[in-house]
Amino acid sequence: MTLVGIAWRNIRQRALSSGLTALSLALGVTLVVATLVTGGIVQKAFESGSGLGYNMIVGAKGSPLQLVLNSVYFISRPIENISWSTYQSFLPAAERADGMDGTFAASTKTAVPICMGDYFRSFRVVGTNAAMFDRLTCGNGKAFKFASGVNFRDADFFGGVLGVTVAAKTGLKVGDPFAPTHGADDGKVHDPFRVTGILARTDTPIDRGVFVNMEGFYLQEGHAKPVSPQLDSPSASDELDQATHSQGVAHEHQPLPFAQREVTAILLETASLPGLPAELTAMGLQTTINEGRDAQAALPIGEIRQLLDLFVRPMELLLLLVTTLVVIVSAMGILVSMVGSSLERSRDVAIMRALGARRLHVLTTVLIEAVLLAAGGGLAGWVLGHLLVGAVGPWITSNAGVSASVLSMSPGPEALLVPFLVLLAIGAAILPAIGAYRTDVAKWLQ
Repeated sequence: MTLVGIAWRNIRQRALSSGLTALSLALGVTLVVATLVTGGIVQKAFESGSGLGYNMIVGAKGSPLQLVLNSVYFISRPIENISWSTYQSFLPAAERADGMDGTFAASTKTAVPICMGDYFRSFRVVGTNAAMFDRLTCGNGKAFKFASGVNFRDADFFGGVLGVTVAAKTGLKVGDPFAPTHGADDGKVHDPFRVTGILARTDTPIDRGVFVNMEGFYLQEGHAKPVSPQLDSPSASDELDQATHSQGVAHEHQPLPFAQREVTAILLETASLPGLPAELTAMGLQTTINEGRDAQAALPIGEIRQLLDLFVRPMELLLLLVTTLVVIVSAMGILVSMVGSSLERSRDVAIMRALGARRLHVLTTVLIEAVLLAAGGGLAGWVLGHLLVGAVGPWITSNAGVSASVLSMSPGPEALLVPFLVLLAIGAAILPAIGAYRTDVAKWLQ
């Protein structure tokens, strides 16, 4: 019989204690794997918002992190609104009613306004325009795709697009009406919008958003900025209304005058000025905006990295430390198990020695037994960890907007986990192995 066979026989002879030892190791490894994978998913969830086709967000003065969390991830509350004229300062002449370039038009490639404040069945409602899905991307330069239907048109005042998670949870389909509520789920019910399209999965916060035409959003009760009659701008309203009719759409609603409009934030894709990369353009534009009094500019990637460094990674390391300690304590079970069976082992060792086995063979057999327990428990724990992540995967996907399944992995740390556990088990088995090595054959065969 080989040494591995002898070690396996020893494990089978103490099936209960060996099984409990392997189980404790498996549970410890399950916690470590689940922590590693979940930490990777959390990091991916935050990083997924850094590649949505824009590299800057402009909003009201306040916390730049809050601006990013609200505008990108649809969590937290908006700081405050900024004026419509601030938004127009990023538009080229062709998109402005006065036919003149905005102050920052030369530094801007795409400017998409968003308006927030409403909900639909716990999902955030975002008022925007068709450029949100026509000109921005869903990550890595990939255009948005629709699982069904199409993007709403700017002239379709009451059109809306749903993220895939929203559609799955609400059961809405293309053509169905839905009515947002003001400020909260139990707020005043607004006029209904109509679903024109459902986005394909993006694994970004977009999956959890309800996107409606901002023209219809402005017409809801409580969304217009109160202004004095003399400050109203009917000419701007008339120009916008004429533009919608020129697209072949006639409707009974008149667009809200510009003087009564505000936006929550502006998603910007900066332009590359001659001889300068887009990053330098963004830095210069950010400095200029932040030095002004009307708004602030935040770079999502920088704010996300700071959030990860300050909160997410330290918490992940703390959880990993705790679970690693659990594994170490579990590995000590190997030592307890083998020391506890030392009397039985001593007689077996004496018989082996009498049959011609060398001391080195005896020591190696004990270490192999520890390795088998560690490897078996570690692999079982690895499988259980991924099954656990797969079990909570649907919840993670629907709430974090990132896919999580049995196949979700953290390749680097996971690849080192079982080898680390084997080395730990060998270290724990050294003492019993030395005890078996020194067994007095004459004493135990009397």
